[in-house]
Amino acid sequence: MGDVGGFAERYFRDDPSTAIVKLRQFTELMAKLIAAHHAAYRDERETFNDMLRRLSFERILPKEIADLFHALKNVGNDAVHEIRGSHGEALTALKFARQLGVWFHRTYGRQPGFNPGAFIPPVVKAGTSCWFGGVFSMAPIQTPLQ
Repeated sequence: MGDVGGFAERYFRDDPSTAIVKLRQFTELMAKLIAAHHAAYRDERETFNDMLRRLSFERILPKEIADLFHALKNVGNDAVHEIRGSHGEALTALKFARQLGVWFHRTYGRQPGFNPGAFIPPVVKAGTSCWFGGVFSMAPIQTPLQ
């Protein structure tokens, strides 16, 4: 998941729409991992929207977390199908994805006290066109899902 999130950071400056698409992929992968962890994963034919509804209905996802998933799914769908996505939307999506990542780490990484520090927006490194920041540059999360 970190690789997909890292790509979102890298695309932020030059192509915010693609950054949003990558964040949608990040959240869909996370939802599949959560479903699998709870023996609730059906198959590839289940849509992301249906999976999120089911995970919410079965109370696997808290409402606040489900809302973040839906927000990222919706902005991601706009980026994919309408080729939309501003830097502001991409930054908001990065913040939402980070919140999901922290929640996932605390919940499924069995580290309820995990403190990632403050959100650091992507920044330009001198002499490069790539964006790197602290959002997805944490050490890989070791969970029972791996």
